[in-house]
Amino acid sequence: MRKIINNVIVLGVLLLGSCGDLLDVNSDPSRVSPEEATLPTLLPSAERFTANTLYGAAQYGAQYPQYLTGQAIGQFTPYGFDQLWQPFYSDAFPTLQDIINRAQTVGAYNYSGIAKTLLALNLMTVADIFGDAPYSQANQGTDNLYPCYDKMEDLYQVHILALLDGALADLAQPLPSSPTLRTVQNDLIYGGDLTKWTKAVHAIRARYFLHLSEKNPAALATAAQEATLSFTSNADDLQLMHEEQNPNPWFGFLGNATNKPMQPSSYVVDLLSGRGGRFQGAVDPRLPIYMTRTGTNTTYVGLTPGRLVGDQPTVNVNLTPTSWHTRAVAPILFITYAETQFILAEALFNTNRDEAYAAYRRGIEASMAKVGVPVTDIGTYLNNHPAVALSPATLTLADILLQKYLALFLQIETWTDMRRYQYDPNVYIGLEKPVINQLPGNPWVQRSNLADEEPGVNTCLPTGVTQTSTLWLFQ
Repeated sequence: MRKIINNVIVLGVLLLGSCGDLLDVNSDPSRVSPEEATLPTLLPSAERFTANTLYGAAQYGAQYPQYLTGQAIGQFTPYGFDQLWQPFYSDAFPTLQDIINRAQTVGAYNYSGIAKTLLALNLMTVADIFGDAPYSQANQGTDNLYPCYDKMEDLYQVHILALLDGALADLAQPLPSSPTLRTVQNDLIYGGDLTKWTKAVHAIRARYFLHLSEKNPAALATAAQEATLSFTSNADDLQLMHEEQNPNPWFGFLGNATNKPMQPSSYVVDLLSGRGGRFQGAVDPRLPIYMTRTGTNTTYVGLTPGRLVGDQPTVNVNLTPTSWHTRAVAPILFITYAETQFILAEALFNTNRDEAYAAYRRGIEASMAKVGVPVTDIGTYLNNHPAVALSPATLTLADILLQKYLALFLQIETWTDMRRYQYDPNVYIGLEKPVINQLPGNPWVQRSNLADEEPGVNTCLPTGVTQTSTLWLFQ
């Protein structure tokens, strides 16, 4: 953490003041200069930093929900999620907090509302993976080089909720009087549309209250209410689009890679192929969109979780430049309309089965439409396969959570779902621990280790952290 804070101090110096000719000579062209540091210039950086944070959480973490496998991490060797920790504490957190501070000083609550929305999403992701994490003492520069960790309970019940409440309040404030600030500039996500940002806050709140329902079942009703106030179509999705000149990070990591460090797991491949448990016989039209099959074998064969890339010569699927999520121009998905429908389906499952079933179907339809499945194929999958069509009476939680699993391919949110249900085999039908599990006793992974660089640089660390420690949220 001290190393990260030192990086933030350097960023703060570049943003807030100069040190004469020395910094002029050694200026970093990727950093915003003091003269350029305005709300409109900071916002697009904050949005990209958020995308990097969420991608970083899934880059290797996607092996835990068994979307991908092929590395030692998938055998449950120690892993500290540095790819999440670094971009959040070095980039996203300080930039978003800077926007909030600047915006509130000049009454630009349209900007602070957006920044609070993104900071809440980032912080919830960090809490879901690390449990305890620095927040109230973090981002203070030289005033506190060794920030202590806030308890996960406090992050959830105090800080994340305060950010979400504040985001809604700010976005409802009158627009600033300054003509240059009345319209949000350089918003790469919604183009300054505050109505869509307000829907996004409700979507994140729906996810938040669904998470809290494990501690307080009454939160399910609130999650359902928030979901209904959120997105109404795929056009509302909170996501960051990428371009050929600034490609999606999955493209370089897996899509365009010559030697693939990971491959799709047999668990997700079998589910999509109609070979896996609950959806027997229902071949999912997303299968050839999500991944690319090679060779003469027409059956899609994924890599067994716990095996390393190269262990199984029969594996014939990879993520490529034409796979939907790993194209250069693919978006990084923050939270989607499809997810809100599955949240609604789960939240209403015990109280309004008819509406839960309708939301289940809307979630599948939205996910398929988003990745380009033809309308006729969507209808065939939804209506012609008994394992999918179902009815309000035959719908189960397994159907909702497994279809959500397929819709959220490569998103780390699914790992939170699995831990909420403690990998229940009645919910995640067919899910098995990796065939090689290096954790003593063959348990499931429950959380991240401490970030790799924290021991030795931060003197205020939590104790007793192991990957098998069940987090407060899931106890």
